[in-house]
Amino acid sequence: MTAVGLSTEVIRAKILESEPRFDTSVAALIELKKAGVADEIITLIVERTQTVPPSVSDISQFSDSDTPASDQPSVERVPVSPQEAIRNARTIAFKKSSAQPSRQNLEKALLKNADFKRSGLTILRIKEEADLFVEIGFVSGSWLTHRYVYRIYDRRSGVVLAAGETTSWGSLAENLAKHISRSIKELSEN
Repeated sequence: MTAVGLSTEVIRAKILESEPRFDTSVAALIELKKAGVADEIITLIVERTQTVPPSVSDISQFSDSDTPASDQPSVERVPVSPQEAIRNARTIAFKKSSAQPSRQNLEKALLKNADFKRSGLTILRIKEEADLFVEIGFVSGSWLTHRYVYRIYDRRSGVVLAAGETTSWGSLAENLAKHISRSIKELSEN
């Protein structure tokens, strides 16, 4: 796509909407670089590939599965209060459905945030290993206001602990870090 002159933003959008099954071997990355692909695009390809969860089972997890319920693996979901989930959490991971902010900028802004530092949470790259999971997305149709939303989940119970929104005015990474940290702080104080 780079060779035909598509912009970086178009390529980023296509990567973000594609199944993250990219060849990220050393040889493939060298070929991308030789072809003139920007480092930003190569980084996004590597990030998207790293977020693919490992395949656990070939059994469908959907309710319309032909497999009897007794044969399907079950995940025990223990009801938990948001305050209890925050108190027990030690790790947090993020998933973005938009190109912005970059994972690195968001992590850097969170690590600088005083409320996040006091929370004692450690940022992980893999959602399945984290206690808390934050989903970040762009509100489509908000091209003028540039609104972004987030939801904080307890991964083990599936409970939505907090949700909010912010704009990209100023620094999107700092705005999201401030709002996410504030939500975690408010939950831990209740």
